[in-house]
Amino acid sequence: MDFTVPDVNIICMLPEILLLIFGTVLLFMEDSSERRNCLSLAAVGGILTASLLIPFYWGKNCAGFDDIIVRDDLALLFQAALLIAVFLAIVFTHYYMRHRNNLGEYLALILTATAGMNVMVMTHNLLVVFLGMEILALSLYILVGYDKTSREGIEATVKYFLLGAFSSAVFLLGIAFYYGATGRIDIAVFAPSFAIANETGSLLLTGTVLVLAGLGFKIASVPFHMWAPDTYEGAPVSVASLLSVAPKIAAFAVFLRITLAVADVHSDAVLIAIVFMSCASMIVGNFAALRQTHFIRMLAYSGIAQVGYMLIGLLGIHQGGGNTLVFYLIVYVFMNMGAFGVAIYLCAQERQDLRIDALSGLASRHPGLALAMVVFMISLAGLPPTAGFFAKFYVFKTGIEAGYLWLVLVALIMTVVSLFYYFRVIMVMYMREAAGEISITSGNFAVFSVIIGMLAFITLLLGIVPNSLVMVIAHALNVL
Repeated sequence: MDFTVPDVNIICMLPEILLLIFGTVLLFMEDSSERRNCLSLAAVGGILTASLLIPFYWGKNCAGFDDIIVRDDLALLFQAALLIAVFLAIVFTHYYMRHRNNLGEYLALILTATAGMNVMVMTHNLLVVFLGMEILALSLYILVGYDKTSREGIEATVKYFLLGAFSSAVFLLGIAFYYGATGRIDIAVFAPSFAIANETGSLLLTGTVLVLAGLGFKIASVPFHMWAPDTYEGAPVSVASLLSVAPKIAAFAVFLRITLAVADVHSDAVLIAIVFMSCASMIVGNFAALRQTHFIRMLAYSGIAQVGYMLIGLLGIHQGGGNTLVFYLIVYVFMNMGAFGVAIYLCAQERQDLRIDALSGLASRHPGLALAMVVFMISLAGLPPTAGFFAKFYVFKTGIEAGYLWLVLVALIMTVVSLFYYFRVIMVMYMREAAGEISITSGNFAVFSVIIGMLAFITLLLGIVPNSLVMVIAHALNVL
């Protein structure tokens, strides 16, 4: 038998290796109140080190392991968005965990989850995608239930674990069906497989639907959204902030690669699945958010609705839908993480019982914080002059050009519905007198306040001059 030497390219995997090394170092560092800053700085150092390597890979399409791992420009864009989200989550964690133990283990799990997400976005192999998903999922299962004294946290962990294990099994079963139909597990084989599908057509269709269902769980799209509200509410707020953004970026990267692969064969199975998830997510997410009184739970349903808008971008790949999706995801990092950052700032005694009514009079007590929240709420609603407006404008334009006018009309109606719960937060902050329910967390939060201010500024800046980011994204997708 011939033996082929595998193409082991350590340079291609260097950022992930460094993330795991930093995570291992954190596990062995002394976890004491005097060294908490050192632990957080070490975690930030791991993220910055991985981020600084991105320019060196740009334009080179670095590949390895027989092209299973491909660090192309599209993967680098997704990884940049991921690293920004993880950096913010680490900063939030430093302040949220300031009176708790085991910060080193907590941060090590975040870095491990980041390595798993990075693997997902830079592979064309479904089995490697599954490997990255499991590295991510196992870390998040522990992080969600990290507070063992919280009954809500344990309940959230059990729900997340059971549904996550089910979704992983569904995704793996889809890979098995796909392999049975094609004899391959590469995303690039989707298009020719659909083009020539005959006797294996039903097997291929089943495998594709199951793969998309597994990814639907990661982005919390309807009907795979049941875990999100309870998990966000029960998890530590810093974990909820990470969970609301980062896994969606990684899963959408896989979604985009699959959609790009089948774009030329116009696969009805993929398009129907995306249309259904998009429409259902917008309707269920927005109407459910209207009924919420808990701020984090409202953001959870808001995230489900936002996923519905993002999925419209996948329907117009030939009309630049990939560009609009990536732009939306990057904008979503800033505005959604900013909203969670304000929530962490306001969480008294490190609990998650922040209700919307508790924001009464925030504008008079902390005007800068209230102004930042206004920016984030307006951007999530999709109003000018914020980045959220252009994110939705580009997505709706793409949907109309792709022939999905009815879906865009549904999205516009749901956007109007979303104004009620986003503006309710603004109304409570500015038009109600302080009821004495808020207890601004004590301590030195100067750096934290600056970061929230920067997030609000970037959200406004990308709404005024979005073209620079759009050009970078267009370049990344055009070179594929």
